[in-house]
Parts: sequence; C-alpha cells; structure tokens
Amino acid sequence: MTMVTILVVCLLAAVAVVAVMAPRLRTRRLRERFGPEYDRTLLGHGGRVGEAERELSDRLRLARALDLKAIAPAERERMLEQLGRLQEMFVDDPGRAAAEADRLLTELLDQVGYPAKGRLESVSVHHGGLLPGYREARRSLERAQAVQVGTEELRTALLAIRELTLAVLRAERPSARPSPALSASPEAAEARSGRPVNPTPSAG
Repeated sequence: MTMVTILVVCLLAAVAVVAVMAPRLRTRRLRERFGPEYDRTLLGHGGRVGEAERELSDRLRLARALDLKAIAPAERERMLEQLGRLQEMFVDDPGRAAAEADRLLTELLDQVGYPAKGRLESVSVHHGGLLPGYREARRSLERAQAVQVGTEELRTALLAIRELTLAVLRAERPSARPSPALSASPEAAEARSGRPVNPTPSAG
C-alpha cells in the first residue's frame, strides 16, 4: 500500500468519524443550551430529532439577530422593589400578586427587547431551564380567571415568575444580586407580616 493510499484511507476514516460525531455533538450542545425545552420541542415534533433540532437551531439564529437592550440601573431597582412589594401583597391577595408579577415580567421582557410574537421561544434560548415552571404558572393564572385556585398553586406560580424575572435581570448584569427583600420567598413575607396564609383547596 502506497503512502498516498494510506493517506486517502486515513482521510476517509476521519470524514466518517466526523459524519457520525457531528450530529451527536449538535444534540449535546442543544440539550445543554435549552435544557427541558429540548425535550418539549422534540415531543412537539413527534420525536423527530431532525425537525426538532432544526427548530431549536432556528431559535438560536433568530436570537442572535435580536437587539436586546440593557435595563437602566434605576429601572432595574424599581422592578426589584416592585417584585418585593408583590411578594408582600401575596399575604393578603395571592391571586392578584401572582397576576401582577406576570405583568411585571411582561413589562421587563418588552423593555429588554424580546419580540411579542414567539416570545417564549426567544426567551428559551437564554432561560430554557426556567420555562417549564413559567408555563405552568401561566396555566395556573389562566385557570384562576375561571375557577378558584389554591394558595399553594398560586405560591408556586409566583415563585416561578419571580425566578424568571430575576434571571432576566441578572442576565443584563450578571454580578447583580437581589436585595435581601427579594431573596426571601412568600413564606418569609408571611413571617414578617405575622399573618400566615392557610392554603385553600382548588374549586372542584
């Protein structure tokens, strides 16, 4: 076997390895980037990996084209303070507190520059791990418009919305830390108020 033949064989072997490994590497990168959103997208495409990964890759390309804006320090502090007040409000009015927190998050996403159309898909590029909780929170808020929703469900919804709100704010300034008022959960707000909230069962 001549040297040229050996080189050709080695080259073909290398190409074959790349052809086998490239899809696996892409899958691993997308799973790491999107977290549980990867499995949700895959399920939405009936388990067809190629279609799901094309959608996720499209999300990445669209996200790179977004003109995301930094939140002014004063506006960031205002939102943090408002989020803290909503946690205090939860003690007396859980449903309103959770709904107002969702409106605050919507305002934040508007200001940062996430598009209204396909918003959650765009957010998934940066915060995919938090979207399952947020989607469930939205379902709870929608359900609360028609039936009585238990306090524990609303508490979970508020915490999920709060977590995503803080993540978006921290993404604008990674070194930022929430104020002590925000590092506490609704349970801490209840303790400070001295008025514990007893969970109420959902209607039905």
